[in-house]
Amino acid sequence: MFESRLMTAATTSFHLRIAGLTIGVWGHDETLKMQLDPAMRAFSVAAATPDIAIQASYRMLSENPADKPVFESGGLWRLSTRHGRPCFRFVSPYFGTIPYKEACFTADFSRGEVHLHKPYFSASQRLYPLEYPLDELLILYLLSQRRGVEVHACGIIDADGRGHVFMGHSGAGKTTLAKLWATHPDITILSDDRIILRHTSDGYCIYGTPWHGEAHFACTAEAPLASLVWIGHGSHHTLTPLAPVEAIGRLMSCSFPPFYNPEALAWMLEFSTGLVHAIPTYQLAFLPNRHVLTLLQSRLMAI
Repeated sequence: MFESRLMTAATTSFHLRIAGLTIGVWGHDETLKMQLDPAMRAFSVAAATPDIAIQASYRMLSENPADKPVFESGGLWRLSTRHGRPCFRFVSPYFGTIPYKEACFTADFSRGEVHLHKPYFSASQRLYPLEYPLDELLILYLLSQRRGVEVHACGIIDADGRGHVFMGHSGAGKTTLAKLWATHPDITILSDDRIILRHTSDGYCIYGTPWHGEAHFACTAEAPLASLVWIGHGSHHTLTPLAPVEAIGRLMSCSFPPFYNPEALAWMLEFSTGLVHAIPTYQLAFLPNRHVLTLLQSRLMAI
């Protein structure tokens, strides 16, 4: 908590913990003034041994380094390899063709460097060097090392401390459902857009993330997973059990697959298969009113 308050000012280092994974960042340039993005402050923790340690600094970047292309996102970022090591580069039309940032890592993804193209930034500017989407890409890469899966979902913790995940694509009703749950005094909302699923010694667990949706729900809490529900709008409220074979495809379609890593992709399928055979799965059709909460409580939270 103390470190979280410090993050509102310029700092020389910070640590983030998301879904039990820790990222440590140190300024490697005394002219670089770092600060956390507001959405990340709740996920700031005291100094701890990180899963990945990163040094951040200014540097003069080039437009065409001798990298081997791996994956093109179609947006701000692309993944390549440089001397066998993963490297993310970020290009925006606002700046030009030279990347405004690159992040390169060791082959095992335990250490890395983030470089910001110095001409694009003023000397007095305070920067969050892991600015989205890099922070999420780091967690996704760590998860791809057989650690878990991130999904498009609203996640909650019920009054008994059990987690429920309501998955769906854009427009399915994740934020709508989160707002409805927010009217319930005994429910903790982990996120209205991104949830992380992991398998621990205690079974499958869900974790809140800082990458919220329109309603800005983001919570650091975690809970054992009790149910997995695919949601969509309907003409009335219905909750239908799903067979594992159908649930696997839906889970994969709502996840963030590492298309650039065939081995990690195969492990994600294995993880998803195990999860849907261990956890009750459902299809929910609902109207945007509080009556759906009564249905969900009677069917999911009375188990």
